Amino acid sequence: MGREGHGGGVLTSVFSFFGREETEKKPRISTFYWNQEKRIVQRLEEEVSTCVEIWHSYVHPRVRSIFSFAELDVILFQLARNVNKDEDPITGGSEDCVLWHGDITVNNKMEVQAALCIVHKDQTKTVGFTNRLLSFIFADDDSYALLQNLPVTKDALQMACGNQLCVNLAHISI
Repeated sequence: MGREGHGGGVLTSVFSFFGREETEKKPRISTFYWNQEKRIVQRLEEEVSTCVEIWHSYVHPRVRSIFSFAELDVILFQLARNVNKDEDPITGGSEDCVLWHGDITVNNKMEVQAALCIVHKDQTKTVGFTNRLLSFIFADDDSYALLQNLPVTKDALQMACGNQLCVNLAHISI
């Protein structure tokens, strides 16, 4: 289930990012426009590209040993497309929630959690928690060390704001 050839042990054991492999019998839950009260205002493709370019400058070097540039681009493009165009989960600050309008998973407690689907080179798909992946990609060394000491679970990281559909990096509870 991990990505052993690409350092999957790190992601799987530390962050439990890779929640499950997707199969024909168990598709991911698509939730585009899941929130009826606040629909997403999507970025134009040019705006998506600009966001991704900016976010690349914040990516921690450890990520480059796990994901290729192309794989990272796919993840960052998904992120830019699935949050409101006026919100930035990476550089936007700590004030407001940044709501996820992409895929979700539901845990054993029936709580919805923001999820990302990653398609690997061999065309297998893995669904994982958005906030765990973002913390791996963008956390500084000190924050990363704190996250490594958290108990390994099969859930998303807890958000300090209490909203598991928030993907604001500053709201991840350490």
